[in-house]
Order: sequence, then structure tokens, then C-alpha cells
Amino acid sequence: MNLLLRDIDPVIVKQIDDWAKEHNRSRQQYLKELLASWCANGIQSTQVERLERQLEANTLHLKRSADELAEVTRLLNEVMQDA
Repeated sequence: MNLLLRDIDPVIVKQIDDWAKEHNRSRQQYLKELLASWCANGIQSTQVERLERQLEANTLHLKRSADELAEVTRLLNEVMQDA
């Protein structure tokens, strides 16, 4: 697929060309790699955010389970002392 950009400030184009040259790439190669990297990072960021939310939910669930287990243990100890 092709992408065409118009009316780009010549100063910006010069900077892009300089960066491309620093990386031994043509302008097209440099911009293709840059766009691919941005997209990959965006996808990774979305996945990381989703996993962080899931981790928070799992942590909360584990804490609630630990609290409930502590309460059951306390009740069992109480029953055993009464027996």
C-alpha cells in the first residue's frame, strides 16, 4: 500500500533526510521502519496496559482470598478451642 504526504515543511524533510542518512537508509526506508516501529510500540503498549489491568485484578482477587482464608482459619481455631 502506498502513502502520500503533501505540503511537508522543507525543514522537516531535511531533518528526516539527515536522520535517514545517519542510519544509512533512504528516506523511504527510514520512514517505513519508523512507522512500523511506532505501530509495534503502540500495539505493545496496549498489550502491556491490558496485562497490567489484569494483574491488578488478580492481585485484588488474591488479597480477598487471603483475607477469607485468614477468617476461616480464625473460625476453625475458635471452634477447636471450644471443643
